[in-house]
This record gives sequence, C-alpha cells and structure tokens, in this order.
Amino acid sequence: MPAGDGQSPIMKILIVCDDASAAGGILGPLREAGHAVDIVDRPDEADAVLRGGHFDDIVLDLRRAPDAGLEWLRGLRQRRVRLPALIVTDADAADTRIAAIDAGADDHLEAPFDPRELVARCQGLVRRNGSNSRNDVMTCGELVVDSRKREVRHGSVPIDLTPREWSILEYLVLNAGSAVTKDRLLRAITGFEEQLAPNAIEVYVSRLRTKLAGTGARISTLRGVGYRLEQPQDEHATW
Repeated sequence: MPAGDGQSPIMKILIVCDDASAAGGILGPLREAGHAVDIVDRPDEADAVLRGGHFDDIVLDLRRAPDAGLEWLRGLRQRRVRLPALIVTDADAADTRIAAIDAGADDHLEAPFDPRELVARCQGLVRRNGSNSRNDVMTCGELVVDSRKREVRHGSVPIDLTPREWSILEYLVLNAGSAVTKDRLLRAITGFEEQLAPNAIEVYVSRLRTKLAGTGARISTLRGVGYRLEQPQDEHATW
C-alpha cells in the first residue's frame, strides 16, 4: 500500500487543471509522496467531485484560464466552502495571484516550481487549516477502510491492495450507494498522460470483488453506466 513520509498524514487532493502536461507535473509529485489525487479539467466538474467525496486540499492551476478559475474560487468561498486552496501561476502573473488571494486562495506557487515545494505547501495548508476533518475510517459490512493510513481490513485482517485497486475502492466507498461511472473511476486511478486499455476498470473491479469476498461489501454492475458499492442491507446488487 502507498504510504506517506511517516510524519505527514496522507491527504486527498483535488487538482483543477485544464492542461494535460501541467496536470501531470502536479499529479506526479503528490502521488509519489503517497497522497490520493483526483483531477478535473474544468471548474464546473470540480463542484460535482467535491459534492461526491471528501478532500483535504485543492490545487487550482490558473496558468491557462485564470478568469474561469478565479470565478469558481470566488463562488466556492461565497458558499462558505473553506477547503484550503493552493493556486499555481506563471512567475510573471502577479495580477492573477493578487486576484486569487482576494478571491479566497490560501497560498500560491509560481511555475516552474520544485516538486518538493508543491508537496510541502499542500501539507502545510492542511496543517494550518486543520482541514483533515473528513471521516477517515469508513465501514461497509465487515470491511474497514482507513483513508488516512490507506489501509483496508476485513475486521482485523489486512487486505492487500495495489495502489489502483485502493483508489477505485476508496472512490466507491466515498460514493457508497450511488452510481459511479467508468470514466470517473479511470480519472481516479490515472493522470492525463496515462493510457489504459478499455477494459482496465473491469479487470481491477474483478480483482477487487475477489479480494472483498466475504466482507459484506459488494460491487454491483450498472449496465451502460458503471458500478455501485452496495451496503450489506441492500439485497438488489448483482455481480
């Protein structure tokens, strides 16, 4: 299982970036540090993702379309969403940085940046804001999912998952009882720069089902849509 550095808690981070290359430069260091990362390329998509899951931090890239990003950030703060936000700008974009701070950004990073500084700033924001208030330990039947430690147990017995299996399971658990599309699951386990076979999600879900057998947690297939994690009391799930 992926892990952090032994001192900093594992974070769930949402990246909002409309440039594939730039997104990869943000995604890579955070995942290498052991953090769970989700990416959207438009602010309106970010709203839907934030409603469907729990995050510790937002990284908002304002290098290509600053106006749309700033408008979204202002709306976020007007709705009293206090999730810490780190903005990324070009070095010569002082006006954008000032506008972002006025809009509610908590910190900023100028590109090109040292990957270590990106990770450190995200971790610092979470520590300062005390935003790690999400429910880190979730259960489904006898399955226990600890998002902070990135551990899965059947009661007290650990279940060994690969990083991608973990990301899929966590996303399903966070959206338990709701339909999750294959596209959303693909975005949860890959960056813009990665290419997976069309049946990759089916393969990972099949492996998860085998590993979750007997835990009370079931993944149902919604034909033409995707998947749903069924709570034990739901008797309508079909594998």
